[in-house]
Amino acid sequence: MRGFPGDKDLSGMASWDGVHGLVCSDELRSVEAAVINKEAGTISATGAVQILPEEKDGKELDAEGVAVARPEGCYYVTGSHGVGKKSGHVQPSRCNVARIPVNPATGEVQPGGIQTVSLLPWVQADPVLGRSAGQSLQDNGFNIEGLAWKDGRLWFGVRAPNYNGDTFVIEAPGSSLFSGRPQAKLHRLQVGPGNGIREIAALSEGFLIVTGTASSDVGKDDDFYFFHWKPGSSPVPVGQVPAPAGKAEGLYILGESTGTIDVLVIFDGASGGGPKAYRLTKS
Repeated sequence: MRGFPGDKDLSGMASWDGVHGLVCSDELRSVEAAVINKEAGTISATGAVQILPEEKDGKELDAEGVAVARPEGCYYVTGSHGVGKKSGHVQPSRCNVARIPVNPATGEVQPGGIQTVSLLPWVQADPVLGRSAGQSLQDNGFNIEGLAWKDGRLWFGVRAPNYNGDTFVIEAPGSSLFSGRPQAKLHRLQVGPGNGIREIAALSEGFLIVTGTASSDVGKDDDFYFFHWKPGSSPVPVGQVPAPAGKAEGLYILGESTGTIDVLVIFDGASGGGPKAYRLTKS
């Protein structure tokens, strides 16, 4: 991956057509347009797409996931909706879901039409997740770290909290979020104590999920596991990330067959995202 600002903090990637894409970093107030060259095996930055206006306070979007919604003609990007790691306070800049329109003729984003909304009011009112909102990761506080789009809905992968071995996915139509009346549904996934979703990607049937440590960015955080999850069923383990180059933060599906999934993993903490491709056997 070439030319990306904050290239050691890359956290997600999606593509409109296999050539034009969008990459996010969790330390910026923007996301980056990209061009994918499959023959050369490169992903190159082509320019910043500003989500939040530039400010001197340095508070970032904390973008943790990006998903493409072709039938809706847009990308979606989500912030963590968590508290600042250093301040321990809720920062409005982190509590955004952005809708970024795409020119279908060119595959390029249209920055002038970007809309943003927050999922935090829904989280605060939810009887399960509400008690974790506004708490730090070290205290099992609410934090989003993945995003997918499938079947007309957004699917937010929740890193924390983890309650009794369960992590969560929030399912919500994008249209309901931007109407101001979010209609969301909460899914519980049994992935083991202390683990949370680090990214979620749509498959032809269900989703590919990668999990890692839920509650803290301090100390050991180098065990990451793949799961194949179909809503209504328990997630099924399909492998461990071997020799991770950093923290597994982004999934980009390269291809899928009846029995296998080819996936590119992007790592936070590795130069240029340290992308590595893996082939997984489906559950």
